[in-house]
Amino acid sequence: MVFSPDSTRLAIAQSDEIIYVYKLGLEWGDKKTICNKLQQMVSITSILWPCVHQHEIWFGLTDGKVKVGQLRSNRTATAYAHGTGSAVVSLASSPDGSTCLAGHLDGSIYRLTTENGATSISAVKFANFGDIPTVLAWGKSVVAAGPDCKVIFYSTNGDILQKFDYSNDQNTHEFVLARFNPGGDTVVFGSYDGFHIFSESAQPGSWEGLGDIHVENLYSISAMEWKPDGSQFVIGGLCGNVDIYDACLRQYRYQGKFEFTYITRSQVIVRRLSTGNRTVLRSHHGEEITQINVYHDQYLIAHTPKTLLMGNLESCKLSEVPWCGSGNEKFLLDHPSVCMVHNAGELSLVEYGCNEFLGTCRTEHLSPYLISIRINETLSPDASSSQDETKRIAYLLDLQTIRILDLVRGVTAGTFIHDLKIDWLELNPTATHLLFRDKKQQLYLINILNQERTCLLNFCSYVQWVPGRDVVVAQNQGSLYVWYSIKDPEQATFFPIKGEVEGIERSDSRTEVIVNEGINIVSYVLDEALMEFGSALESLDYERAISILETLQLTSETEAMWKQLSDTAFQNRELSIAEQCSAALGDVAKARFIHKVNKTMQSIIPDTGIDGKDHYFVRSKLALLQHQWKVAEMLLLERGHVAETIQMYTECHRWKEAIAVAESHGHPNADSLRRSHFEWLLQTGQEEEAGRVKESQGDILGAVSLFLKGGLPGHAADCVNNHLNLPFQSEVIESIAAALLQGGMFEKAGDFLEKRGKDERAKEAYRRGHAYRRAIELARRAFPSEVVSLEEEWGSWLVSQNQVDAAINHFIEAGCGTKAIEAAIASCQWTKAVQIVEAQNSKVAQPFYKRLARHFESAKQYMEAEKFYIRANLGIEAVEMYIRANKWEAGYKVAARYLSEAEVCALCLQRARELEATGSYKDAEKLFLDAKEPDQAINMYKKAHMFDQMMRLVAKYRSDLQLETHLHLAQQLESEGALREAEHHYLGAQDWKSTVKMYSVNNMWEDAMRVAKLFGGVSGPKHVAYAWAVSLGGEAGAQLLVRLGLVEQAIEYATEAGAFEHAFDLCRSTLKYKLPEVQLKYAMFLEDEGRFKEAEEAFIKVGKPREAIDMYIHQLDWPAAMRVADLCDPAAMYDVQVAQAQELIVNKDYVKAEALLIRAKRPDLAVEMYKDKLLWDDAIRVAEKYVSSKVSEIHAEFSAYMQSKNGGTETVESVLARARAMERSQNYVEAINACLQVDQTLVTDIIELREVWDVAINLAKEFEPARTRDVVEVVAERLKSLKCFDDAGSLYEEIGAAKEAAEMYIIAGSWDKARKTANTANPQLQQEVENLYKNHLLEMGEADQLVKTGNFLEALELYVKQDRWGKAHDVASLLGTSTVKEFSVRHARHCLNQHKCCEAISILAQYGVPDNRVSYEFCIAAARKLFNSTEDSSILEKSFQTLRTILYQIVNISSHVSDVDCTPVLEEINKHLLVAHYITVGYTCKSQGLKEIEAKLKVSLLRYAGLLPADKVFYEAGIASKQLGWQNMAFMFLNRYLDITEAMDEADRPDTAIMDGAGFETSDIPEEFPLPRTHALEEHTTEEIRDWVIQLSMDQKVHPSLPMRTCEQCETEIYVASLSCFSCKAENEACCVTGYPVLEKNMFHCKNCQMLADRGDWFKFLSKCHKCPWCSHSQKADISPHRNTTQWYLTNNNLLFEE
Repeated sequence: MVFSPDSTRLAIAQSDEIIYVYKLGLEWGDKKTICNKLQQMVSITSILWPCVHQHEIWFGLTDGKVKVGQLRSNRTATAYAHGTGSAVVSLASSPDGSTCLAGHLDGSIYRLTTENGATSISAVKFANFGDIPTVLAWGKSVVAAGPDCKVIFYSTNGDILQKFDYSNDQNTHEFVLARFNPGGDTVVFGSYDGFHIFSESAQPGSWEGLGDIHVENLYSISAMEWKPDGSQFVIGGLCGNVDIYDACLRQYRYQGKFEFTYITRSQVIVRRLSTGNRTVLRSHHGEEITQINVYHDQYLIAHTPKTLLMGNLESCKLSEVPWCGSGNEKFLLDHPSVCMVHNAGELSLVEYGCNEFLGTCRTEHLSPYLISIRINETLSPDASSSQDETKRIAYLLDLQTIRILDLVRGVTAGTFIHDLKIDWLELNPTATHLLFRDKKQQLYLINILNQERTCLLNFCSYVQWVPGRDVVVAQNQGSLYVWYSIKDPEQATFFPIKGEVEGIERSDSRTEVIVNEGINIVSYVLDEALMEFGSALESLDYERAISILETLQLTSETEAMWKQLSDTAFQNRELSIAEQCSAALGDVAKARFIHKVNKTMQSIIPDTGIDGKDHYFVRSKLALLQHQWKVAEMLLLERGHVAETIQMYTECHRWKEAIAVAESHGHPNADSLRRSHFEWLLQTGQEEEAGRVKESQGDILGAVSLFLKGGLPGHAADCVNNHLNLPFQSEVIESIAAALLQGGMFEKAGDFLEKRGKDERAKEAYRRGHAYRRAIELARRAFPSEVVSLEEEWGSWLVSQNQVDAAINHFIEAGCGTKAIEAAIASCQWTKAVQIVEAQNSKVAQPFYKRLARHFESAKQYMEAEKFYIRANLGIEAVEMYIRANKWEAGYKVAARYLSEAEVCALCLQRARELEATGSYKDAEKLFLDAKEPDQAINMYKKAHMFDQMMRLVAKYRSDLQLETHLHLAQQLESEGALREAEHHYLGAQDWKSTVKMYSVNNMWEDAMRVAKLFGGVSGPKHVAYAWAVSLGGEAGAQLLVRLGLVEQAIEYATEAGAFEHAFDLCRSTLKYKLPEVQLKYAMFLEDEGRFKEAEEAFIKVGKPREAIDMYIHQLDWPAAMRVADLCDPAAMYDVQVAQAQELIVNKDYVKAEALLIRAKRPDLAVEMYKDKLLWDDAIRVAEKYVSSKVSEIHAEFSAYMQSKNGGTETVESVLARARAMERSQNYVEAINACLQVDQTLVTDIIELREVWDVAINLAKEFEPARTRDVVEVVAERLKSLKCFDDAGSLYEEIGAAKEAAEMYIIAGSWDKARKTANTANPQLQQEVENLYKNHLLEMGEADQLVKTGNFLEALELYVKQDRWGKAHDVASLLGTSTVKEFSVRHARHCLNQHKCCEAISILAQYGVPDNRVSYEFCIAAARKLFNSTEDSSILEKSFQTLRTILYQIVNISSHVSDVDCTPVLEEINKHLLVAHYITVGYTCKSQGLKEIEAKLKVSLLRYAGLLPADKVFYEAGIASKQLGWQNMAFMFLNRYLDITEAMDEADRPDTAIMDGAGFETSDIPEEFPLPRTHALEEHTTEEIRDWVIQLSMDQKVHPSLPMRTCEQCETEIYVASLSCFSCKAENEACCVTGYPVLEKNMFHCKNCQMLADRGDWFKFLSKCHKCPWCSHSQKADISPHRNTTQWYLTNNNLLFEE
């Protein structure tokens, strides 16, 4: 039985070889139905349902096959078949469900793997278990176990990882099943009365046993399963019990809110205590979970050595990613869908529910206001789920640079640099826009798609996106701004407000901005319709968007929204919507244009029948409207509309494109277009473009004239420069240069003059235009001496332009080191300044050392600052720097290196006193210690009354004075009245008594009691309480003790101290019930003091006279004791007498002691006295006189004493002595009883027991004859219990109890004595004993002895049971031929059941077959087994010969039998005989090289397809035909073979195949036959046959048909090998050589058996074999002389021939 992975279906494999699949549903009340039924032919042994295959069931069968049940088609397919048919005993599936393991009865384990998407299954041997792998499971490793109590763990490759052997453990029984926990690292094995647990250790692949759990009376475990989360496992027992066990390593609570249950090292269940919700945290990598934290009561973070687990407890999504962090990770948990982990400057993003990183980025700015991430958020719940994923993050590279990363594609969506620091940013929900604000409170909007940046607002104090909407709310001083359409940032709605915006609250259909006005909280409601427009637009719900906008007035906001809707509709070719939007916006021209296009589009539909949106004309118009000129041009030109294209361009004044189209297509109006274009340019004042036209036409001067006329001297200069080969007049050159200089284009003028060779004028032009780079390049070539001055001038100009950093290199080039350093410092390029300083001499660099040091100090780069302070000879400033930076160690090192020791100490002390004065005691202490003045530090703390710090230093530096200092401070503080602090130091000095004394002196008894209780042990509080009470005195002290609850303790203390008067006072005033107790203690005190008389009075006064008596007894003052007893307690007089008697016993005065005990009425004590003193006679005397009831008891004790006296065993002599004593007293009954009282518990020696019991028997025989039988029976029963059965039998035999004696002899195994005793008794007992003896021999398996006793049939059955068939056949031969044949069949049947078919055939041949129907039917079954056998060919050849002989003999014998019931069976025998005959003759022909006859025999065997494996006979017939070149027959037979194999491979394969009769209609080859269970050939052989058949089918020479012959009766064409005509039903006899039909013209008969054969085939066979194939009689081949045939003669076994 197995459940489906989703638990909605249940598959049950039944004993009737059917698998039923039940649909259960998810709820208990759901209807239960049968949804699948899978019928099998053999028993199902195991079943499983892989976790990833919802519609497949794998199950194993007893025939060794593993099948897959396809539930969708309700069919089964064979996944694998064991080579030898060994039964499947177990199945196990891999955790991922893609692989299955099958365990077989022969100990082998095979792996079955689905390949190519489960279209094929490969099977390989996984391991050999050694025993039967009845238990098989797969977790992180594969484990197998079997009846031998061994457990073996395998790797997934089949390698043995570990073995556990419990075969020698008596308490461990065979394992019956095993289950891995969901994590796969723990497995539980179920067995008898318990289960074993194994777990994977810390080392992967290593397993350890966690012990076994023994459950009394559990019996066998029949079922076991884990809870899906692994926290519990359930076992079901054989007796119907179901037990649940918790399975956790440890469990603890986290912050009182969560409970962590560690199921395994890698799996933890997290339960929220408030709701009970559970989340399973599991490492998919199997790593140990070492730490778990829960943040914000929602986000879970767990660490393993190699991975990081994180999850959202609300959404129940968990993730695990590889991680090797430093332990300093910082988790940002502001987004419900993404966890951000910051480590070493890198921010890693993990989306909950995904086990891989979403992306990474580098940033150090981790504020939630500086990171924004959006994951697949939409504005509308109706938005299509098929939209592309949107996952983006915006973060800061530095405080002025924003980067937006597309996490889906892993590319940067944009990088934006700002000139101020950014303090807030956030993406909109769809991540298309970004808002950010800088330090000057300027709010900017970035359109990420087109990389546009827009400043929305200045002095922005609050900004936020409306949740779930592309709407921005911001505050500017006293105004609230709302942007309902971010695509038109210029349009904003604002409200005047008073106060500050606190936040935005959004409910289902209402959005409010909350404003705090100081006293009141005011809310401003936003227009929900305008916000709803964005969601409608995103979901492309145009009608809803229009309905929203139509209800609104046309304002700047709604105008932007109409435009946005128009653009969206136009992009999606919704022209009617776009037209409506244009009309609403008042864009009449655009609306009319779209209307015309829309009208054109509607007219196209009926004309062309296609969608007008896709028509080229409509598409070109739309492209034109969108200024997509090339698209419109392409659409028109593809259809040959050149004129329309030119007209389109000219109407839009795009003359260049029109001219280009005209020229490219040879349009005749190209020249007129050019003229019109030039005239249009001049008319519109476009001289630049007109000049370019002239230049393109080669009119350079005209072009220059137009450029200059249009005020474009740069273009004129370029035009001249582009044609340097042309001669230009100087006037033209000068006019151009003058125009350039006049227009301020100095660099252009310099370039123009330089190309004309006027270097001096060019240099001056460059300097005037500050084009120093060009000037320096020119100077290097023409004026080298001026390069340095130009570099310095360039640097000075850059400084004047505040480009100080750019000036540095120029000053360096000019050799102006001081200016370079000043520039570097001014531009804050300190590193470069240091480099320049390092390169200068000390004289130049010295003034800058201090400035550099000051900078590095401010930048907290103290090492660099120290270096420059030292270079500036300012070591003291370096030290002060470190002191200011609270880095005294570094300052101390500098001081120690550059200052003297005295200066260092003085510096330390001076600084320490300064710090002491300011109250910086810690820093002062550090300096005092550095100056090696710990006493000053101690004194500092003492003056500051910081005694704890003082004692810390004393303990560290003056430990020898620690206790003394504590005591001194305590006394000082006590004198100052600081008693609490004094207490602390008294206790530190280990003097708690002084603390108590201090509090007592100051009348602070409560504190004294507190200290006494803490440090005074048990007596301390009593002393203090007593002292306190005494100080108060009398009633007040008593009341105090009552208030303190210490009255009893005070009373006890008083009594222990002997202050009984005070104790009496306390009792009288508080606890009166304690007064008797105190008085009793007082009496006992007097007794201890030896004041017995006063003690007596005190005891009597308190009502305890017994105590007074005991006191005198203790003092041995017997008269006083008797006096007090007589006076106060007469009953105690007897106790006094007994005590006095005890004293006399000690003094060995037994007579007086006896007298006193008798007087005290305690004769029993007197008896005990004499018994203790071993005076048994006196004991018996006193007992007989005073305690007669104890006489027998004393006798028994005396006996026990005698027994103990002899080492714990009563000897035979002592018993006999006692018995003789009883005998002498003529008490024979007691004497017998005394002997019978001795048993094995008293005497272990059986011989001594027999002696004692013999005395009892002899006494009974002699003096008590009536008891003799009873005594003998008792003794016999005792001998029986001692397993002395022979002796017991002898005793029974003595009293004539033959039956009981025989029973004893039988139990003793003395069968000869038993049989002898029974022979002397009655015949009935004799028969019973003989029957028991026979049964005994049967039970002991002594078949040989049964034969000796003449029980032949029983011996035969025993030999059969013992599998000793040789002995069985020997004994059967003694009982006759019929018995021999009967056991021959039984032996053969036994072999056949064990699949030993060949051996069964051999036995039948050796011992014969009975002549009955049952035996014949068995022979048929054996023949069929042999026909379907797959054993080696050499073995089968001999077995077929033997089978043929057996069947041949049966046929010969049955020919004389006329039993009608046997006729059908004999017909089957005949058929099987023919099959065996053909097969045997085939083997003979094969060995003799008669290939044609062999092929005919195989073709003839096709008639018996079904009796023989169909695929095998067709294959062999086809191959034989192929080898002989019978291509047509080979094609037909092999094609039929392929049909059979395909039918076998079908998932719903039938048990019987009905093949298509095409091509076989004229034959007697059956069309319907049972399909074999297994393939006879390997798959590759089948593929080779298939390839050959396909190849042959393409051969035109081959005709796929069977060879034909003419029927002798009706002359119909029939199959050549058919024995019957399908038309007239005429029959032909089969040839005994080939099985082919024998025609009349070729008939030939064997001279011996008269079997019919074809003449040609007969003589071919005789030429090689020289004997009849049917009767095996030697033959001579003789052919009539009239035939032109060679004659053969057999003479003396030599073959002679003549022509």
